[in-house]
Amino acid sequence: MEEDTIREKIVEVGKRMKEAHLILATDGNISVKMNNGILITPSGVSKWEMKKEDIVKMDVSGNTLEGGRPSSEYKMHTKIYKERNDVFAVVHTHSPYATAFAVAHIPIEPIIAEAVLSDIIIPVAPYATPSTDEVPNSIKALLKSHNSILLANHGVVTVGKDLDEAYYRAERVEYLAKVMLLSKMLGSTNILSKKEIEKLKKAWKIK
Repeated sequence: MEEDTIREKIVEVGKRMKEAHLILATDGNISVKMNNGILITPSGVSKWEMKKEDIVKMDVSGNTLEGGRPSSEYKMHTKIYKERNDVFAVVHTHSPYATAFAVAHIPIEPIIAEAVLSDIIIPVAPYATPSTDEVPNSIKALLKSHNSILLANHGVVTVGKDLDEAYYRAERVEYLAKVMLLSKMLGSTNILSKKEIEKLKKAWKIK
């Protein structure tokens, strides 16, 4: 995919994040890893008003190659790409339901079948000061086996083989959090058993 096309895709996903209520104001960030660098959303710019020219190009070490100031969470993005060579896109949101679980330090458990599409259990990383090296360090261990992670008292980060996959995971995390919260309010949250999860994985051909 050409760089200009990727920039347009990032702009599109930024608008979708706003429409899905996953972000507000200038919150959240998006990045895509290419052969010759990383494209990442700029700092202080609302994602639904962002233009493709606003997007910053960096190298994998976090040095700016083109554009202005990158997202303050660029260290988290570059760390993910260094740790996972199968990841080519990262989405970070402050979606309210999922963030509520992050604030409560409660992982999202497998309550419906679609949970197997989001790592089964979505864990909570230890609290880390936003925009510092603490954030990438806090998720390092979880990255080995999870594509969706709650950031304690902060938000959500999801990864994927492409931007669509990373974005869909962010949407699904928010939906699972909402359903789990509502079930808790009803007084009964029944978690799928390991046997039920294995049957789902086999049926949907998930490793």
